Order: sequence, then structure tokens, then C-alpha cells
Amino acid sequence: MTSRFRELSQDELTPDQRPVFEAIASGPRQTVPYIYHLLLGSPELAKTAQALGVFCRYGTEFSPRLSELAILVVARRWDAAYEWSVHVHEARKAGLPDSIISALEKDQVPDFEDADDALIYRFASTYFATNDVPDDIFAAAEARFGRKAVVELAGLLGYYSMLAICLRIFRVPPQGEA
Repeated sequence: MTSRFRELSQDELTPDQRPVFEAIASGPRQTVPYIYHLLLGSPELAKTAQALGVFCRYGTEFSPRLSELAILVVARRWDAAYEWSVHVHEARKAGLPDSIISALEKDQVPDFEDADDALIYRFASTYFATNDVPDDIFAAAEARFGRKAVVELAGLLGYYSMLAICLRIFRVPPQGEA
């Protein structure tokens, strides 16, 4: 399949795109990931998505390890190669064991030593398998992390699913392959 993605150069940005591009580049990411090159086709969408993305990535109640685990579950659910290629590195940096990453990559259930990892995985993977989170898993997540964090987890799954869908539609290749 042919990619529908094209990386933007700064000199071709429109007046509406330029401030959004610059805001993303100067934010906590310190770069403009491919997904935002794509979303800049609609500067308002890119601006809004990147603000939500900063919160989902850096501002939730979850540690980077747990956030990255949830993001990897999303990337595998949607078979989003670009999302996976970016976040597998972030997950390693955050301390997610290679054994878990390898199992996820093979669409296998990982062997978890950490109860929080197992709960995040069960919550996210069960939702994607059934389009629901059963009461026992929901109650366990709420008891362990709190209601605010469960709301944020639902938002994180939704946000990264939106990105994955865009990435798939535009056939964005893994990082470094554009």
C-alpha cells in the first residue's frame, strides 16, 4: 500500500499552520511528530489535538510506564505501525520490560509481575476486545487509581485511538521510514 503521508517542510507552511507547527516544536515533545504533519492539513484540528496530546502524554495521574503501556495496547489494537514505533521506545525509557513489549507485539497476553501493569492491560485490552469494561475491572481500576484517573485512562485510550485511525487512513509509515 502506498503511503498517503507527506512530511511538511517549514518553508511550505501556511500562515495558519506555522504558529501551530512552532508551538508543537517548542513544547515538551521538542519535535513535530509525523502525526502532526498530517493533522496540520487542518490547523485547528492539529492545535486542538496537540493540546489534548500534551495532557494525555504528560499530565494524567499515570506514570509514564503505565501511560506507555496503555498507548502500546492502543497501537496494537489499531495496528498503527507509526504509533507503535514511537511509543515502544518511550515505553522502554519509562521502564516497561521488554518481555511485556515483545508479548504485545506478538498479540499475546504478557506475563505481568506488576499489578498496576496488569490492571492497565486488562482494562484497555478488555475494552478493545468487547467495547466495554466489565464492572469488576472498572471497580478494580477505580479502587486502585481513583475515578479521576479512570476518566483520564478512558480519554487516553480514545485520544490515541483517534491518532491511530488517522495514521492508518493516511498510511503513515513507522518512524524514520517516511
